[in-house]
Amino acid sequence: MLIDFFHKSYNSTYRIKSRLLNRLKVPAIIRFIVLSSANFVIPFLLRFSKSISLPSDNNADGPVVTLTSFPQRIGNIHLVIESLMRQSLLPSRITLWLSQEQFSSLADLPKKLLSLQSKGLEIYLTEGDLRSYKKYYFFLKENSDRSFIIVDDDIFYPSYLLETLVNSGKKYPGTVCANRCAEIAKNKPYKEWSSIRGAALEPSFNLLPTGCGGVLYPAKSLHADALNKELFTDICNDADDIWLSCMAYLNKTKTVCTGKNEYFLEVKSLGNIHLHTGNVTGSNNDRRMKMVSEYYLSELDLDVFDR
Repeated sequence: MLIDFFHKSYNSTYRIKSRLLNRLKVPAIIRFIVLSSANFVIPFLLRFSKSISLPSDNNADGPVVTLTSFPQRIGNIHLVIESLMRQSLLPSRITLWLSQEQFSSLADLPKKLLSLQSKGLEIYLTEGDLRSYKKYYFFLKENSDRSFIIVDDDIFYPSYLLETLVNSGKKYPGTVCANRCAEIAKNKPYKEWSSIRGAALEPSFNLLPTGCGGVLYPAKSLHADALNKELFTDICNDADDIWLSCMAYLNKTKTVCTGKNEYFLEVKSLGNIHLHTGNVTGSNNDRRMKMVSEYYLSELDLDVFDR
């Protein structure tokens, strides 16, 4: 698959160990070229290759993938979904949740996105705007007995992404499975937490999965507060990775890292907004963790980050 080629090329630049080349920024330059080329070539070739239609039966065996988006990314999200429709393990459903505050009707959406409905994409317009929480909230509310995979809306996903998560779920039933994880270090700021790379790890309470790489949540793996929108919009409204990690921990669900903690190709969009900038660089995650920690210390006499 073409996306796999660019994905592997992009990741190979991080394995360049030459001090001279790194000092000259050669790996970074190559990454820029690969990423720019991917954003030019992949959309062009996708126009002439067919994605596979999803099963018409919503109870099919494949995984359910759920995601959300917003106006600055909606123009290119069809590329993300196209990559999900070309997986080695085809999903049974792909559900896209959008806010009516941002899109008043389906007619507001790009034609390239709407065309994917004929392939099985489900698009839902929801009341209010729960921001990134839309990716799981509405699906979980109506399907509490089903597993689901969340993904971000700005990535060209390699063809093995879903299969990797599902295979990990089979190996560790009832465990949250993630391709990208950070190791929780309670007494350090979030930006100093170690990103887990290399070999897969055993299930642990001390791993925080990040949605960028896809995360599989088994049925019944999250605490009831995962659906308490008044609570999460109050104390953690822009850090859903942190919130979901706490919901799994409160429900005594461990997390496992698949070993595929790789660097992903970003789908470039004009005027794009990155939560990462404010959450990590701007230390917003630290503020949210403090608020979540204080709440559960008060309510349950439990420090959800002391694991």
